[in-house]
Amino acid sequence: MNHAAVWQAVTQQADAWGALPAVQEFAHQLPRNSRTLTNGVAGRLQQMQAAGADIAGTPLRLRREVRLFGQVPHLNRDTPLDPSRWGAWLQSAERVESAHHTTIAWLRSRMPGYPQLPAPQLAPGTALTTTEYTRRLAWRPGERAAGLQMMNLPPHATRPLQVTPSQARQLEESARALATALQASQPWQQLATARQALNEKSRKELSQTRARLRQRLSAAAVDAHEANRVLLRYDYRCTVLNEEIEKLTGPARQFANAFDAANQLVELAASDVFGQLALYGRPLSMQNVTDIDFEPGTPRHIHFTTHNESWLNTGELVQIDDPLVADACRLIAATVSLSSGSAITTRLTAQILPGTASLWQATPHRPI
Repeated sequence: MNHAAVWQAVTQQADAWGALPAVQEFAHQLPRNSRTLTNGVAGRLQQMQAAGADIAGTPLRLRREVRLFGQVPHLNRDTPLDPSRWGAWLQSAERVESAHHTTIAWLRSRMPGYPQLPAPQLAPGTALTTTEYTRRLAWRPGERAAGLQMMNLPPHATRPLQVTPSQARQLEESARALATALQASQPWQQLATARQALNEKSRKELSQTRARLRQRLSAAAVDAHEANRVLLRYDYRCTVLNEEIEKLTGPARQFANAFDAANQLVELAASDVFGQLALYGRPLSMQNVTDIDFEPGTPRHIHFTTHNESWLNTGELVQIDDPLVADACRLIAATVSLSSGSAITTRLTAQILPGTASLWQATPHRPI
């Protein structure tokens, strides 16, 4: 499924955001952009990354990771930091993330049928709606009641970024361009078709599914499954939702699947890929890649091996220098192994981004 128009619009938006001083101030301290990883803000973030936080992969949803891993005592002891510097950087992160999420909420309001979306994924307590820790790009409480679908621009998105009038126009134009590209995309068109196919029976089926999810994902139910560990609570929310969607039939199932695909495109393009481009720049060039294997299905995944002595994080964008892979890819898993001679071999899994061939000029591979 080729999303060339979406990627072009995301690139335009990323260039506009990446030029802003407020965004540059935030991005400068991210470990992948810093030369000093032993102390300061970058050092603490690197410690969190090493402990399992997704700092590199989803930098525009970074506060959730910082809140969670900031509770680990040894991280604060190992990387002493002036509280005022840490607090100032957290404020800059909050401003950027707030503007980003406002933009995402506005883009979602362009979805067919918004705000009346009877998707099981939007039932209370799912990974998309919980106010607890989640790996997903959440739909915040009250978002669909804010009248965003009647607004021509993301409301107040530029205010936290302290932009000039010229910069504000660029942000607004890029947001409109991305909204237009998303509306024309195949997943959003399929969502419109699936919504029109819903009848009284299928709507009732969706309503009953949401009612069961509300019960199964209530605070008491989640507590009974796992009282404290946030990742297990998150996994439980995902498992319960998948179980309920599997029970759906006919148009109800088609609508749930179509909503998932449309929402996943927003999350991937307008947050994951956008964040990488705006905060880190163009994809990394991957050379000397071997053992390339393709997985069937959609989205298309690829496995490959690299022997370069480099450190890669999930979420990074890469351009593989091989005629078999024309499009850029987003890394989603990595396994590092050491041979008897201390040579590093990394087996990587990535999601191919169809329609990105020749769109981005890759940057050189960086050493450890």
